Amino acid sequence: MLGVRLDSELEERLAAVARTQGRSKSDIAREAVRRYVDLHDEAYRREARRQSLRASRRDVAGDYAFWDGIAREDAAWS
Repeated sequence: MLGVRLDSELEERLAAVARTQGRSKSDIAREAVRRYVDLHDEAYRREARRQSLRASRRDVAGDYAFWDGIAREDAAWS
């Protein structure tokens, strides 16, 4: 259960749309929230997939070579 406070202008507009469509304000609000969540949830999943694919294409051997070089430099300072 969710309660949402709307400013009077938005609530009046919502009521007008609901009357025009023969639907309840709750039905319209529920649909709006569902669409918003679907849109933003899909964006989150796309970004996670993008980062996963990018990470899987990394040059791991190059990473190891970089860190091995750092370790050798650190050892030289010791």
